[in-house]
Amino acid sequence: MFDLFATLGASDEQADYPLLYASAKQGWAQLELPAVSPPSPSSSITPLLDVIMSHVPAPTHLSRSKPFSMLTVQIEADPYVGTLYLGRVQSGVLRIGDTLHALNAEGQKVGEGKIKKIFGRWGLKRVEKDTAGAGEIVSIAGIKISVGGVNCTLVHPDGWGPNGPKALPTTPIDPPTISVSVSANDSPLAGKEGTKLTSQVIKERIHKEAETNVALTVLPGLSSESLEIRGRGVLHLGVLLETLRREGFELSVGPPKAVLIRDPNHSGNRPAFLEPVEECTILVKEEYAGGVVQKLTMRRGELRSYETGDPEEGWVRIVLDVPARGLIGYMAGEFKNDVHGQGYVMSTILVNFLWYYYLALISFRTINHIFKGYEPYKGAIDTGRNGALISMMTGESSAYAMAPLQARGTLFIHPQIQG
Repeated sequence: MFDLFATLGASDEQADYPLLYASAKQGWAQLELPAVSPPSPSSSITPLLDVIMSHVPAPTHLSRSKPFSMLTVQIEADPYVGTLYLGRVQSGVLRIGDTLHALNAEGQKVGEGKIKKIFGRWGLKRVEKDTAGAGEIVSIAGIKISVGGVNCTLVHPDGWGPNGPKALPTTPIDPPTISVSVSANDSPLAGKEGTKLTSQVIKERIHKEAETNVALTVLPGLSSESLEIRGRGVLHLGVLLETLRREGFELSVGPPKAVLIRDPNHSGNRPAFLEPVEECTILVKEEYAGGVVQKLTMRRGELRSYETGDPEEGWVRIVLDVPARGLIGYMAGEFKNDVHGQGYVMSTILVNFLWYYYLALISFRTINHIFKGYEPYKGAIDTGRNGALISMMTGESSAYAMAPLQARGTLFIHPQIQG
């Protein structure tokens, strides 16, 4: 552990950390390495909690004498009390029956309500409380917010002086960048796997998901039977669709598309559009770097930096700005082939290059990217696709029929798959 901290360039204060030996599965922690595991039937995690209390400074900046304020960080749903807003109380004390106002990031009022329930946490259980003070993490019921619900400041309207209450500082949520169309399955294979088939049931489930999935936007589709759902990338939408599939929903999904917005500064007769751009940071072996840069440049990517590491190891770090639509289909399939399994795509830019180097050595294989912003539309993208292989009939796939097709395209099914 100390070697890792030293490699990452930690300061002396950060490297001077307490050390405990623990087992989360067995539920014990000790300051010294025990001879046997578990040390004794009465062992617990009390030593870990004692070290946290002695080593972590108390939150002295939180005051219970000031008016109540809290920043919402998550939305929860309860079938009995409705929508719950989760957050840490920043100042003041909250009681049942208090009236609160909701402010957005600009300080504008977007909702209000009277507190009906206050829930704290005891382990994984939700515990009802009568009051909550600064520093506590609670869920509040009774507030109605017209827009959003996350990153809103809940405040008591009185006691703030002539300027009134102000919104707490927050980090905005990245907007949705990818959209897909969802409708009921009307293909020849409809009804063979799922149990929830109608468009009405699918719509109700997706709208319910949007209540707590803050990065998800649901819009009407091109027809009355379809919906357009927007999310933060293909992975975000893929997790949602896989969840629906496991719950028994059977639906038809259209191809992913980038979410374009009109350019407010354009004054011409024809509208101009802005498209989402992702900041993609890649760690790859130097012999494969040229192929990756070439592929992403063809997808309208712009090279920002190219840094080399230890010459003996041969790793390079590449940063590109790539349109979100340019990453569709590349990171999930082509990237692994281009780098022969020796590449890593990071979601954030860390200051210390050694951190990338360390991640590569321990062979992490996660593919992510971070939203940079909206920029002018960069033109059409030619990915070189020459067509698709489509089955002419239903039935079970066979190895004899699939073998000669492997040279003509990428197969995504295996033999003996019913289709």
